[in-house]
Amino acid sequence: MESVKNLDIERFMGKWYVISSIPNFAEKGCMNAYDIYTLNDDGSIDIQYYANKDGKPFRISQTGFIKDNINKSSWKIKFTRPWIPLYNAPYEVIILDHTNYRYMVVGYPGNDYGWIMSRSENIDDAIYSEILNHLEVDFNYDKKQFKKVIHDKLKEDFFN
Repeated sequence: MESVKNLDIERFMGKWYVISSIPNFAEKGCMNAYDIYTLNDDGSIDIQYYANKDGKPFRISQTGFIKDNINKSSWKIKFTRPWIPLYNAPYEVIILDHTNYRYMVVGYPGNDYGWIMSRSENIDDAIYSEILNHLEVDFNYDKKQFKKVIHDKLKEDFFN
C-alpha cells in the first residue's frame, strides 16, 4: 500500500472527523467520532480519538511515530489508553486533498480497516463517492465495507 507523497505534517495536525470506516472492534457502534492530532516537540504525534459509544463518552489515546521522514505519510501507532503493550499498528495516509487538507483516507495493510476522514462532520456526496471508487480501483478495497459514522451536532462535543 503506497502512502501519499509530501504530506505537510503541520497542516495535517488538528481535528479530523471520521466520515466512514471499516471499523475495528473498539469503534463498532461509535457515533460523533473524531481524532485530534497534535505534533509533539520530539516529532511524535499525539492522537486522541473521541466518540460517543452506547450513549457514553469513549476515548482512545495513541502516539504516532513517523516511519517515512521524506513523505511523512507512513506511521506506526502505539496505544496508550487503553495501553496495549508490544503492539504497533500501521498507519498509512493513502488519499489526501493536498490542496486544502479537507479530507484524507487512512489505509491498513490487507484492507482489514480503513478510515475516510474530513475536517468537517460531513463530506460532499460526489467527493465521498469519488473516494470510495478510488479506494476500490487503486487500493482493492471493497467500498461496501465502509460504514458511515453518524454525527449528531447536539452531542458532538461531549468531552468539552
